[in-house]
Amino acid sequence: MAEQFFRITNTVALLGWIALLVLPGNKRVSGMLCAVLLPGALAAAYAAVIVWKLAAGGPSPDELGSIAGLRKAFADDWVFAAAWTHYLVFDMVVGAWIARDSVRLRMPWPVRSACLVLTFLLGPIGFLLHLLARAIKARQVTVDG
Repeated sequence: MAEQFFRITNTVALLGWIALLVLPGNKRVSGMLCAVLLPGALAAAYAAVIVWKLAAGGPSPDELGSIAGLRKAFADDWVFAAAWTHYLVFDMVVGAWIARDSVRLRMPWPVRSACLVLTFLLGPIGFLLHLLARAIKARQVTVDG
């Protein structure tokens, strides 16, 4: 069952990322679907698993304060799948912001796409690339302006 949950959440996220990559300037995609609806649905699925696992006697707060405790908690496939869903939610929200921001700043398509793909695959690296591209773009506007 945890494997099915994992596959479903990944598929939902992947479909959202494809829409975001193909239609980053579409407000329904970057402003609603990938900023609210899909992350909200994934967050609800995450919350359901976390509440269920905590009610079933999940790890104590002390256990979650150490690497060993986290390793023990994540040994449960459901907890691991929920933790992965946590990443899917936040990466998609960040990706939706990157899409809107890069369209607003008129970033070149290859730069915007690289930032989105890296955010999907390696979250913080894609976000960092966008921040760097954003700073370069702002500097160009200042120099050219």
